[in-house]
Amino acid sequence: MIISKITIRAYKSIYEMSLPLDHKINVFIGANENGKTNILKAIEAFRNDVPFDSSITCQYSSHYHSGKCPEITLEFSEISKENRRKLVGISDIFKDVATFQIRRDGSELSDYHLLIGDTEVEKIDQKKLLQVLPKIIYFNEIPLLKNKVNYESLVSNSAEFSAEKNLLRIGGIDDYDLIFEDSSRGRRATEEASRIITEQIRRVWSQEQTIEIKLHINGNVLYIDFSDSTTVLDTPESRSMGFRWYLSFYVNFITKTFESRSNDYIFLIDEPGIHLHPAGQKDLIKVLEDLSLNNQILYTTHSPFLIDRRHPERVLLVNKDKNGTKVDTQAYRENWRPLRKQIGLAISDLFFFNDKSLILELPTRKRFSILSKPKENSFNEPGE
Repeated sequence: MIISKITIRAYKSIYEMSLPLDHKINVFIGANENGKTNILKAIEAFRNDVPFDSSITCQYSSHYHSGKCPEITLEFSEISKENRRKLVGISDIFKDVATFQIRRDGSELSDYHLLIGDTEVEKIDQKKLLQVLPKIIYFNEIPLLKNKVNYESLVSNSAEFSAEKNLLRIGGIDDYDLIFEDSSRGRRATEEASRIITEQIRRVWSQEQTIEIKLHINGNVLYIDFSDSTTVLDTPESRSMGFRWYLSFYVNFITKTFESRSNDYIFLIDEPGIHLHPAGQKDLIKVLEDLSLNNQILYTTHSPFLIDRRHPERVLLVNKDKNGTKVDTQAYRENWRPLRKQIGLAISDLFFFNDKSLILELPTRKRFSILSKPKENSFNEPGE
């Protein structure tokens, strides 16, 4: 199940917005202070464990003056057989529906409203219905990989060590006792995990193909090291913030695709890859594409390098005027002119030309026929 459409009314900088979504990836791009994050936060606010009251109401809306909460409506589609089985267990009305909507307009469970078409369905168990929906997860910070972690931390339920646990999962390690076992079997398991993790990272990090991840145990502590063509051993914390963030993003997100069924999660990611240079951002696009095979993704960015131009329909240009935040769904028209204008990108900003380059400005309309004598003082002016 995915979100196929969002309708937001009177939320922070958003006066009113109705927007269809791509079933895999949606990129909200625009300048600062235009409301990109507010779109993600509005979707997160649909969750019943997120505070929802009039303090988040758009101040230039009628809802604000009457003390009402915003309205967040999500349309769900692509209902799998498993989804439908659970939905029918709540109500027979879901037997044949292809899409349905749920609107939240208050802080209580009773403030969730199920709509089939334009008709509101009464007497529905809102709590059970919300449990069937995909899990909406908002990220603005990624837990970064540490240099070391002890056995007690790994077997604990603390989220503080999720990056280290997920790194081991990528290496095929679920039984921590195995790698801490003082035996040849334990050492082989650690070496094999290092090899598998290295292969996975090299697949998605094109900038340093000699990178190697090495795990080793000393007592009850697991140490995480990196090496490359210099043969120098580094810890995660001694690497660049860009690489450390990228690796942490990869291990924290890609493991969710291992454990989830199709479209179990909807990921909302605010400004991914801000520490990465353009080549790293292009690598990140590949990871997001892998992640979107099983989970719908919405993310914000200012960077044109985090746009996959093969999929212009996924790009949503965010801007704000006196009527609040708006979204342009055709930012690709006129050779991406709306996007270039909004983020302030001009050809003069692109200094990576060859040593010898030629830029031509050609006429687009002729003033006279080549068979007739031109009028005096008549020219083909550039741009005409």
